[in-house]
Formats: sequence, structure tokens, C-alpha cells
Amino acid sequence: MSFFIFILVLSAIAYVPQFLGSYRSDYRLALRHGMAGGFTFTGIDHFINAQGRYVPMMPDFLADHALELVYFTGAAELAGAVGLVIPLAIYRRLGLPNLRKWAGVGLSVMLAFLVIANFNVALKGSTVQGLEFGRWYYWLRLLFQPIFIIWALFVSGVIWSNEAK
Repeated sequence: MSFFIFILVLSAIAYVPQFLGSYRSDYRLALRHGMAGGFTFTGIDHFINAQGRYVPMMPDFLADHALELVYFTGAAELAGAVGLVIPLAIYRRLGLPNLRKWAGVGLSVMLAFLVIANFNVALKGSTVQGLEFGRWYYWLRLLFQPIFIIWALFVSGVIWSNEAK
């Protein structure tokens, strides 16, 4: 929920120059920059607060590899954020495929796997350092997970894209 509000605020901030300027309004661009900003923040946070915030979210069957998984997801969030904001012209100039779509798919898959950690915290009824909102918050986070997945697929152009296929 807090991540949702955070990326909405970042998206609104990204949209302001478009609104005030005379060039085209592009909601997808603003939402993409908002999501990239959110994943940049949380990706960095995975490295800063790994032990206190993210490792305790892992279920017992992943405990032996919890720290490595936290670092992996942090790196995946950072890579996905970068992939979302690199202009398509740069990919074309370098002769690369549209990595923005790969970033969207990769973030969506990662978000689907994060359901395991979010479900574990909700089921245990435990709290996470910095996210002491009560048990309801963790169940609510699970409801937002499909929204984030669709958001990542939308802003990366995987779904509902006007771009020629």
C-alpha cells in the first residue's frame, strides 16, 4: 500500500512537466517513471535493510538462502527500474531488442514470486521493521500485488500498447 502511494506520487511528479509544458501528455511515461523511481528506492533499500526488513519476511523453507534472495530481488528491482527508463532510441541505436519489455516482464515475474514473502508475513501476523502497520496491512499488500504486475506490464508496453508489433 505504501509502495502504491509512493509510485503514484512519483508518477504525478513525473507528469507535472508534461502538464505544464506544451508537449504531448503521456500517462504511460509518467507511470513508467513513477514505477522506476519506486523500484529504485526499494531496490536500494534491499541492500541497506536486508537483515532487518526483508530477511524476516522470508518463509522458513527459504531461510537458508534468505539473504541471497533479498540481494537478488534488490538487484532485480534496480535492473528493472533502469530497463524501464532507458529510451527506446538508445536500444535501437545499440542494435538491442526492446529491453523495456523484458524489464516489465522480469519485474512482473519477480512481483509474482514476492507474493510468497508477503503471504508469509500476513499469515504469521508478524511485523517488519519500518512497516509496523498491523496484520491488515500485509493482507492488503497481497491485494495490490496484481495491480503492480499489471502496472509493470502496461508501462513497459507489454500489454495495451499502441506500438506496432
